[in-house]
Amino acid sequence: MFTRSGRLQIKAARYAKDARPADPDCACYTCRTFSRAYLRHLFAAQELLAFRLNSIHNLTFYLDLMRGLREAIERGGTGAYVAGMLERFQAGE
Repeated sequence: MFTRSGRLQIKAARYAKDARPADPDCACYTCRTFSRAYLRHLFAAQELLAFRLNSIHNLTFYLDLMRGLREAIERGGTGAYVAGMLERFQAGE
């Protein structure tokens, strides 16, 4: 899963009891409704819902990313926007 702080390997064992949303800064259905622990369980159980929820989140992430980039272009602050996003990605979780 892609988050504002980098890639989230939801299959990792450390998320087995993590009650936080996949991306706390995201307002998508997946992040508002399900915990990392539940999403991990779905992936581990190979439930099809895991792929649907992951897709909902990732599409929302990319739509928000592009919306922010368009707004930065309009403001003339593309460099600052890109630098800020890269800084957050590299900082990670």
